[in-house]
Amino acid sequence: MLVATLEAARTEPTQPAQEENTLSLNFLIERVSVGDRPALRSLYELIGPRLYGMLLRMVRKPDVAEDLLQDIFVTIWQKAGQFDVTRGNAYAWLFSITRRKAIDKLRISRRELPQAEWDMNGTTVSSDKTWLTAETHIALKAGLQTLSPDIRRALHLCYIYGLTHEELAQVMQIPLGTAKTWVRRGLAQLRDCLKER
Repeated sequence: MLVATLEAARTEPTQPAQEENTLSLNFLIERVSVGDRPALRSLYELIGPRLYGMLLRMVRKPDVAEDLLQDIFVTIWQKAGQFDVTRGNAYAWLFSITRRKAIDKLRISRRELPQAEWDMNGTTVSSDKTWLTAETHIALKAGLQTLSPDIRRALHLCYIYGLTHEELAQVMQIPLGTAKTWVRRGLAQLRDCLKER
């Protein structure tokens, strides 16, 4: 049923306008919060394919992404009453639930890897490589602090949450061109910051 619903939702050519879509999400989440099962199904059909795409980009395994998506909708069913339209964006709320579930799954998967895979056949990572990674991390962190809050948030949403430019524009409620510009500008500024080090 999950796969069939996802496939049907992916092939539908119509895409509601951004504002209508946000209003629909808000309405559906409100209905889900009072136990409306058909609203949950409608919410799934409306946002499920996007959440699945985000999960697939993060976990890179279709079966794991499908399992996580089901788990996410159970969480939405249980926590819809906690969403407050006046305090946040429906897209951001849904994407943050999705991101947390994917990251938790990746952490668990990483712990389950056999030790041999971590050691790469018994060899350890050289201290030089570890130092370089730490240095790069520090430089990136410093570079991020030089960015404007909007650009920093745009990069965070794209590269940590895995949002597309279109999703970024919806979450931040900005035009698509602005979203693309902020990401491009942020990456260029980070690149310049790393060159200086």
